[in-house]
Amino acid sequence: MREMEFKMEIEYEHIKPGAEVEVEKSELQGGLVVYYTIIPAIAMSGNFRKQEALKELHGTVKSVRVGDGGGWYVTVEFPE
Repeated sequence: MREMEFKMEIEYEHIKPGAEVEVEKSELQGGLVVYYTIIPAIAMSGNFRKQEALKELHGTVKSVRVGDGGGWYVTVEFPE
């Protein structure tokens, strides 16, 4: 299993522990860097090197916490 954290600016009721989510992969710098968005544009991950790309785009929300500076942080677990 692999965990990834996403930042969410607005609280969504259906994003809670146990919820199933799909993510969309996007590329930067000609594909050398990737990031992920929980569909439909709910939350965004940080940037990762191409070699660290997810193998599976379907995951389960493990936790949701309120950030110190505002927003929410969603931890999603992916099978690897």
